[in-house]
Amino acid sequence: MGFKDNFKRMLQREMFYVVLFICLCVVAVAAVYVSRNNAKISKDLAKAPIKTEEKITEPNNEPTLVEEKLSNIKEMQVAQVPKSTVQNKDNKTQTDKGQPNNEKASSKASNPAPAFKMIMPVEGEITKNFDKENLQYSVTLQQWETHEGIDIAADIGTEVKAAADGKVIDIITDDKIIEGLNLKTGYGITVIIDHGNGIQSVYGNLAQELKVKKGDKVKKGDVIGFVGDTSIREASSIEGCHIHFAVIKKQGKDIVTVNPLDYIK
Repeated sequence: MGFKDNFKRMLQREMFYVVLFICLCVVAVAAVYVSRNNAKISKDLAKAPIKTEEKITEPNNEPTLVEEKLSNIKEMQVAQVPKSTVQNKDNKTQTDKGQPNNEKASSKASNPAPAFKMIMPVEGEITKNFDKENLQYSVTLQQWETHEGIDIAADIGTEVKAAADGKVIDIITDDKIIEGLNLKTGYGITVIIDHGNGIQSVYGNLAQELKVKKGDKVKKGDVIGFVGDTSIREASSIEGCHIHFAVIKKQGKDIVTVNPLDYIK
């Protein structure tokens, strides 16, 4: 019994090892097969061409922002070129024949020259200009003030003439305010002539001997008096012999001074 039992156990052990060996062989064969199969698949994948998806883009026919800016600039440049100008061979622009220069025409229309013309009441140098915006220094009064006329240098006794046709409406022989001359007084013996259309001329610092009286009608160039020394505002002994010549004009209900040189022919 002992020998048979030992032999049986040994036989079972050998069979167990044989089965184990067979299993290991099967696993090894399977592993080799799988490994070779995977290697083949990897090789086939490596050889296969890689297909990339092509992106099809349609052309954009819309203008870009830069193109739009360039187009706008060209349109502005074309719009700014005057239709009435052409270029000659010397690349100088000139207006079309028969077309008036609108810029000059509008300038003349905005600053029309007065149709009413005067002459200088005396021939001489203008020693003090018209300026009612900026102050000028009065040597006689020793103060700064506006000057609503022009001072024309002339010797005492020089004939003073009417600057235009008109009517003598006032003769001032005392220290009286002259309407329109910024409420100033002291211009001495003064003759005022009305020329119509709201325009009047004022002749100050005259001599006492006058050639006209109030209500007289005068023609341009008629002698109305002589240069004197009667003004206490512009003393001839201080500022030189002269007449103070002013032009006043009605503007609505107001009477204002204007530059006499605007009316001198």
